[in-house]
Amino acid sequence: MKYTVRQYAEALNSALKGKEAAERKKAVGRFLNILRKHRDSARLGRILKEAELLHLKESGLRKVRVEAASPVTEGIKSEIKEILGDKVYLEEDVNPELLAGLRILVDEEIFIDASAKRRIGEMLRST
Repeated sequence: MKYTVRQYAEALNSALKGKEAAERKKAVGRFLNILRKHRDSARLGRILKEAELLHLKESGLRKVRVEAASPVTEGIKSEIKEILGDKVYLEEDVNPELLAGLRILVDEEIFIDASAKRRIGEMLRST
């Protein structure tokens, strides 16, 4: 019987919660064996993303991924924390293809694209 990505993620989080490093390693090994047994190894990436989100939510953190044309300034980081609260797990990525501006993804659900690349594309499509 196949399980959903969320069910696997919840099981993994439960198996790792409160364990020391050595026990965590064993639990991960058992988890991977279960995935192989159920022929669900191809879904491991999605399972790990979901497990990360569940862990952050349980910890009271919000995952924010910021993609910018140049390194994100402390001012922008402060504004993000001001809007979303202090409990933010911030991932940064520099992508010069954006030309200017930002792309922000909050908890893998809310996507804000304020990049120059998108704006230029919109201008070219409307002409």
